[in-house]
Amino acid sequence: MINETVLDQDHKLIDVHSTKNLNDSDRTSLIENYSLTNEILDYADDENERARFEYDEYSQTFLIVYNVQNENEQSDDLSQRVLPISFAIKDKQLFLFTNDATHYVRDYLLYAKKNFGEGKENLLWELIFHTFDQISSDYSDQISETDSKRNKIQRLIKKHHSSENQILDLAELQDLTTYLSTAISGNATVLNEIELISSGKVQQLHLTKATHEHLHDSVIEIEQIKNQVNLSSDIIDRISNTYNNILNNRTNTTMKVLTVYTIILSIPTIVSGFYGMNMKLPVADQEWSWIFSLIITIVIILIILWDLHRRNSL
Repeated sequence: MINETVLDQDHKLIDVHSTKNLNDSDRTSLIENYSLTNEILDYADDENERARFEYDEYSQTFLIVYNVQNENEQSDDLSQRVLPISFAIKDKQLFLFTNDATHYVRDYLLYAKKNFGEGKENLLWELIFHTFDQISSDYSDQISETDSKRNKIQRLIKKHHSSENQILDLAELQDLTTYLSTAISGNATVLNEIELISSGKVQQLHLTKATHEHLHDSVIEIEQIKNQVNLSSDIIDRISNTYNNILNNRTNTTMKVLTVYTIILSIPTIVSGFYGMNMKLPVADQEWSWIFSLIITIVIILIILWDLHRRNSL
């Protein structure tokens, strides 16, 4: 579905909204009516496309592929929690390519437009940078939510209330922060490329001083988010390693206790086994011989316990 929205007397927003992938009818319309190329549309329609910034000299079109969060935050497939959207700028027209899970980005663009009056220089780029800032804010909120879940698990571990559920939750948080970190790093690369190109005055990207400052602020913001998610990922990894160490230590303690019990319980069996043999043994023919066997058993057990305690204290 293609919808046009007038931004001001010179600029338009072309909202290309697909259920999942761009259909043939919309693709044909974009090529014939808006002179976009198949290459641009292939990039914009690829749901696995990495974040990128491109300029097509033939059609004089800028293309930005940017990673945003899936509107359905409860998606079971963590790989689908971050999805690419595309912006294209051609002839004072801003094209936005989204699907059902990412169409909310259009609202960010229209909300940003309310901050500008008629005749705003670099309007389309300003709208894009404002949208980038909002997307970065969404990532920050997601990371904060992830940190909250991590802290909850950490408290349970400290209270020795850990269970298999905590292991699974930690694994899910690790996977999620990995996807977030990859997506944010890709976005940071895109913004750095735009800033580099705009500073070099090449490829017809000429930004005003105010717009360039806004771009620089967006770069700083995404770098902060990148550091935030990397820190969160590192902490989750450390907690996971600590949890594994705790579980290994509990296993070792359990095995140690079981080993001690096995040794102790085997001593009465050994002693009684000797006295159950059909052979001559000291005091075996006495009425109190069973007391003698108990004394031997207890003495051996005490010696072994003392030796085990001595070895642990070394």
